[in-house]
Amino acid sequence: MPKEKTAKSNYFEIIMDIFSKKLYFMNTSNTPKILYANPVFLDYRLPFYKYLNELFQGNFYVLYSVNRYHRPGFEHLLFKIQDVMGNNAIPYEGELVYDTFTKKINEFAPEQGGKKIPIAKGLFSLIRKQKADIIISEGFFQWTPLLVLYTFFTRKPLYIGYERTMHTERNAGWIKVLHRKLTDYFVTGYLVNGSETVKYLKSIGVNDEKIHIGGMNADSEGLVSAIAQMTDKDKKKLKKEYQQTQGLLFLFSGQMVERKGVKYLLQAWVEHVKSYPDDNLMLLGDGYLYDSLRLQYGNISSIHLLGKVNYAQVYKYYSIADVFIMPTIEDNWSLVVPEAMACGLPVATSIYNGCYPELVKKDLNGMVFDTFNMHTIIDTLASFHKHDLKAMGEESKKIEANFSAKQCAQRVYEAVIKGLK
Repeated sequence: MPKEKTAKSNYFEIIMDIFSKKLYFMNTSNTPKILYANPVFLDYRLPFYKYLNELFQGNFYVLYSVNRYHRPGFEHLLFKIQDVMGNNAIPYEGELVYDTFTKKINEFAPEQGGKKIPIAKGLFSLIRKQKADIIISEGFFQWTPLLVLYTFFTRKPLYIGYERTMHTERNAGWIKVLHRKLTDYFVTGYLVNGSETVKYLKSIGVNDEKIHIGGMNADSEGLVSAIAQMTDKDKKKLKKEYQQTQGLLFLFSGQMVERKGVKYLLQAWVEHVKSYPDDNLMLLGDGYLYDSLRLQYGNISSIHLLGKVNYAQVYKYYSIADVFIMPTIEDNWSLVVPEAMACGLPVATSIYNGCYPELVKKDLNGMVFDTFNMHTIIDTLASFHKHDLKAMGEESKKIEANFSAKQCAQRVYEAVIKGLK
């Protein structure tokens, strides 16, 4: 009698295991249907999604919020998303956002203000209509709570794309951490940028086997292609505007805000040019610190504060720079670093940048420094005078190639397929 009961129990467990691991698909294809629910994303994600759609043989779909693109500089993406993804782009219209600072509900809440809480009326029905076999979300907030609910009742695997690090989450409150720990019970796996994100997830109790490094790609293909169209004459003409001598030309590209650490770089630069007076520094970008920085450093001949540059023109500056530097004091994964690397530049970034363990190899393709220790920035700037910059740039290209859109898509595909076995 006990043996019969055990056999029935084992049989039941096997059946449940088949269902829980999703060894069947709702569609008639041998390839699972994937729904990636990402409220808003920029141009650089489109090649990644395109490659994933190829890998999943046309069964990869992206769900996004139309209202989040109704702001300056974003609306063109609504056309681009449809152009690249076609029928595999699923627009969700009608989302509202509650701003905890203004206490108002808007179709789109601007960046300034408090926490943005989505009011996603009709989203659940739209997701259910897709009949996807696997759901991928972004982060623990935004649409993820709704997707947790949906996948719990439908017994679908749920993956979360995640990029936060120990440093960026150093001030996370216990309520936020508890929420993430509870969410983890319903998550099949995490698709993360790199080792710094792995460390953070493990620190809050996520099982190592659930974490898969996919990587984060930049728009490397587009930048390299644009640079290839430039003539040597064009490059020399542009470089002459910022570099009259034989010194090195450094480049920073990013927002002029506290988080990017620009003021610390400029403080160090003033000391650096005392030893290397022929060096020059180009800074692309604007932000609330721009006017004060221009007032303080605008008269220094080696500092070129160029303000906001249209992204379509940024490749020109990558093409003429000798070294790229990003002194951020808090970033998950600064995409400008792999952008510069793809363009063949040596790179320097801070220990507060989540991408540095994977992308910056000391003395091989770049240097790492502590933004809050000015001497380490000064030493880093000087160190590039003692290296073969061309060789470092070639190493940058080799390292970045492993984080191209195609390679990142391949790793995500393999992680998802592995989870079905």
